[in-house]
Amino acid sequence: MKQYWIITLLGLAVAVFGQQAEKDMEVDCDCPSCREKAASGKEFSLPGLQGLDAANDEQVLQPAQVEPDQDHSHDHADHEPEAVPHDHDGDGVPDHGDDAHAHDSHDGHDHGAHAAEGITFTQEVFEKTGIRVHEAEGGSIAKTSSFPAEIKLNRDRTAAVSPRYASIVRQVFAEIGDTVRKGDVLASLENRETMAVYTVAAPQDGVIISKDLAVGEIAADGKVLYEVADLSTVWADISIFPQYQHKLRKGMPVGFIAHDGHTARGTIKYISPIVSEQTRTFTARCVLEGARDDFSPGAFVRARIDLETVDAQVAVPREAVQTIEGENVVFVPSPQGFIAAPVKTGLADDMNVEIKAGLNPGDRFVAVGAFVLKAQMVTSGMDPHAGHGH
Repeated sequence: MKQYWIITLLGLAVAVFGQQAEKDMEVDCDCPSCREKAASGKEFSLPGLQGLDAANDEQVLQPAQVEPDQDHSHDHADHEPEAVPHDHDGDGVPDHGDDAHAHDSHDGHDHGAHAAEGITFTQEVFEKTGIRVHEAEGGSIAKTSSFPAEIKLNRDRTAAVSPRYASIVRQVFAEIGDTVRKGDVLASLENRETMAVYTVAAPQDGVIISKDLAVGEIAADGKVLYEVADLSTVWADISIFPQYQHKLRKGMPVGFIAHDGHTARGTIKYISPIVSEQTRTFTARCVLEGARDDFSPGAFVRARIDLETVDAQVAVPREAVQTIEGENVVFVPSPQGFIAAPVKTGLADDMNVEIKAGLNPGDRFVAVGAFVLKAQMVTSGMDPHAGHGH
């Protein structure tokens, strides 16, 4: 439009200039040729200006003609927006619209149900893993209390070795720490009255834990020369606070934990009827059979006693609950395989765990072999939230 007005003004200026020139010529030029043109009424213009007017008029009045660009001769379909997932949330995860292809690049699994995240096995592999599926049901959860305990010699399995007479020690054959069998000769002595030489032997299998004799020494009648202990069995004396004594019964099971995490189990054999003046506690004693070195006499351990039980609507074995990415889960079967279902746990004892949410009575779950499924999920990089909403 601006160009149009410029050309129009230029044309008017030319016209005015031409009229003025004509008048000037009429005044200044009185030649026959000029008079002839004036008389004929023909238009007068300066050379070259009329061609400029024509060219400018054509440029303004004619619509712009755009030559087709060879580089843009493709079909309009090429300009159609490419159907790609869009991340409207800014979380780096494409939003899922109605277009079906958004799921094709994910191996066909449905993000709503995460169906492809299930763990599957062939029947042969399934049988080899030892996985067992049970129905969830109620059970009792023991409320466990912890107490300090000390490992001591089992005095019922410790024997003393003494001379029958006042004697002189002639030979010594055994030292502290030696393992002996019943009947092994430990020392020889001489009766001071009869001068007869005799020997003393181990009264039982065990380990020599004390020795009090030397060659040439006079040993009085009844002096303890050796102690032989059977260390395959020990006492565990538990210090019980007075408020718990009424809950204890003989025969109750007790679990023990050593400082390095090793465990042992026993039952209460004896409960002291009086309070210790030094510790102000009662003593409950267990006999441990076949204990490890962690439970040697003199060691201090922790005792765990189930003093009462609580009924749980759903209770599962401890091994059924696995922790993945800080979340407690149980594995449940589905048409796509085994999936990890988040659960909320409650009380727990050495055997069972209370499930407060995430598993209902009658629901099927993996009771044995859950760790195998956890290992499979972790090593394969599968989504632990598969099969349930985010």
